[in-house]
Amino acid sequence: MAPPATTINLYRPPSQVDAHLNDYFLNEMTQTMSESASHSLRTSSEAKRAYLERKRLQIGGTELTEDEPGRITVIQKNDLDEAHRLRMDAAGYKVGWSLAERLSRDKPRISKAIPDPLEIMKFICKDIWTAMYNKQVDNLRTNHRGIYVIQDHSYRAFLRVSVPKGYESEMDEMCRKMVIFPSAVIRGALMNLGVQSVVSVEIAIPQCTFQIRTTSTTPNPNTPPANPNPAKPN
Repeated sequence: MAPPATTINLYRPPSQVDAHLNDYFLNEMTQTMSESASHSLRTSSEAKRAYLERKRLQIGGTELTEDEPGRITVIQKNDLDEAHRLRMDAAGYKVGWSLAERLSRDKPRISKAIPDPLEIMKFICKDIWTAMYNKQVDNLRTNHRGIYVIQDHSYRAFLRVSVPKGYESEMDEMCRKMVIFPSAVIRGALMNLGVQSVVSVEIAIPQCTFQIRTTSTTPNPNTPPANPNPAKPN
């Protein structure tokens, strides 16, 4: 006979969250990742400056002044964008891997031993997209030579983004940062199911178009592999 606590857990209703939580979470995550990247780069710059000052003092020099070349005070935008991209990409890749692992368990047509890229792509367009955005993608096209195009005509996360009038360029930049995450989700899910891919994305708010170039690989059934040099989105 099962203990009372176990019996209660068996009949406990599943936890539920607001349908829009994922959209707002992605918006907040984008900002948090930017702040994390900025803090990391600033800390690295300050550590390098402190090291250079110690070296100069050791050889009998004076402390660096603000206008000397060794003084690092400005974080380059390209470095900040790249640091943000790597963080968003890593998060999306892990989410995609985990979603594919959980949602593909009862899918007889999804075989990791001999992956069928088209069936796997349909699985992403239907099951994974529905799990994330409560809707399927609007269009899937392929040239039957390893290239697929996924279109979402009204990407839900974009609907929660707003900027003051006259700051439309900032909205475009914010959306470009956001789509790094779903691009990595697609790549992580494909890798879990035995398909290696390079994903690029184009946006025309509120539309997203993902282009996926695929090659078959041998998946690791236990843990997500390392994610070296993730592809940069267009």
